[in-house]
Amino acid sequence: MTSTLQTPTTAHYAELASWIQDAHQCAHWAGAKLSFPFLAADLPELLHTEPCDTCALIGSAGRMLGFGQILLRREAGTGHLGRIIVNPALRGTGLGKVLCTQLIERGVATHGFRSMTLWVYVDNPAAVRLYESLGFRPEAREGNEGCQFMRLLPGRA
Repeated sequence: MTSTLQTPTTAHYAELASWIQDAHQCAHWAGAKLSFPFLAADLPELLHTEPCDTCALIGSAGRMLGFGQILLRREAGTGHLGRIIVNPALRGTGLGKVLCTQLIERGVATHGFRSMTLWVYVDNPAAVRLYESLGFRPEAREGNEGCQFMRLLPGRA
């Protein structure tokens, strides 16, 4: 399936909002700072908490397959993946890997990142396996309870 990263539209944010069903899902996706429920129309502002590239993964038929952000952190040469989510109807099809790979490639090409980081909830084994398969490795870091910090050195997976 062919897919590309695009800037999300109002319709994409409305679809994204429909993927989040409760406060637990919301916290696991976007962190504790995004309250549930939220209005889809407010998502662009709510999700732009720091400098970032916000991306929708769009399939060849124009369907939104996933969503994620590349956060521009202070650590030199390092980007941070956040708010990664795949359309619930398409989970388990490999789209998480496609989405993350495209986000990493964009971060390297656009910003020259030599490293990418992310946080993952350890009670989400599918996400942990995905990130490990991409070459992310755990790194000790203080953070939210139940979360693991991981780092990828692109090209060294």
